[in-house]
Amino acid sequence: MPRPKLPLEHKNPNVALILSSGNLPPVKYQILNCQGNDILVGRLKIETSTGTGHAFILRRYDTGAVSLTTMFRAAFPKADDQSEKDEVQWVKENYDLSGNNGSSKDPSITRLAGTWVSPELARELGQAYLLGNLISLVVDAHPDPDATYRRSGKGATTPKAPSSVDIATKPQSVVSPTAAPNPSKRRKESSPVRTTTTIPASPPPEKRILPRRTTRTKSPAPIPLVKTPSRKSVIRREREREREPKAEVLTPGGSDETAVEDEEVEAVEDVAGEELRQQDIAEQKILIEDLKAKRDAAESGSQPAVVKRSREEEEEALRFNFKEPEVGERAIATNRRVGGYFEEPRHQSLAWGIAAFAFGIGAVTFLPNLL
Repeated sequence: MPRPKLPLEHKNPNVALILSSGNLPPVKYQILNCQGNDILVGRLKIETSTGTGHAFILRRYDTGAVSLTTMFRAAFPKADDQSEKDEVQWVKENYDLSGNNGSSKDPSITRLAGTWVSPELARELGQAYLLGNLISLVVDAHPDPDATYRRSGKGATTPKAPSSVDIATKPQSVVSPTAAPNPSKRRKESSPVRTTTTIPASPPPEKRILPRRTTRTKSPAPIPLVKTPSRKSVIRREREREREPKAEVLTPGGSDETAVEDEEVEAVEDVAGEELRQQDIAEQKILIEDLKAKRDAAESGSQPAVVKRSREEEEEALRFNFKEPEVGERAIATNRRVGGYFEEPRHQSLAWGIAAFAFGIGAVTFLPNLL
């Protein structure tokens, strides 16, 4: 298969700007959990003119392989899917990619989405993709074995969940409407002991509670009781809003980390998540189509054979082979002993003598009767 033409008309113009500027982006690391296994992944961010505004070149350090899929998308961000498929297929047919990524044949390696190539092949293809020293950055980068790297975006955001839950639960316990009537009940119990200021306040709520149980017409009576906690809740909500930005400033640790988390979710997690699932679905569809094609071919090839057999059986059942009687003379087999007996001269003379004697006796016997 000849190598397909690269979509150089869709090359990334930002690559040349990055290389000419001399400020090459750093390779960042994180731990990706896929299928229960932790994989250290390095990523190199490259700006693109697509909707996301950037692309990533990924490298996994359990096998050392570089993602060919991310290389092609970073080099040609606006190329169509068919160009990418043709290039990947050509690489698979012309290079040995075993040991770079997991598969059904090699389940010992964790499988990630996309096609992965060796570092040496990544350098070669990177030059063809006009990526230059950017591929060398990915291939030559080595993580610090003593450093502790962050996990994927989902793993990093999970510890934040309880803090947000705690913030949400605290105002609920304060704003709960049951807290307001409790002090009023205590005042009712203490009201008969106090002066006239508390006595007129206690009977109206009792009278208002009774009509709630009997009729529904006096339902607007508890409105003043509800208004008081609502005002307090508004004040408390405003206080909570003032507290929320403080919590946000403390948890993320800066805008750089939030941007990195977004990058991790879009680039790295998809390799072990949604993108891997979509690739599995596509491979299963191709497998099903191949099985259907083989089944149809087998059915189309067996049907005429079955029809021929049925026709042959019918012809054999209706066919009659009559043998006509032989017209020629039938050959009579002679006895070899009889023929050989008269071939000797002595036997021939004896036979002639017997014949003459029989003829003479016959003549003597029958001639007198005739006369």
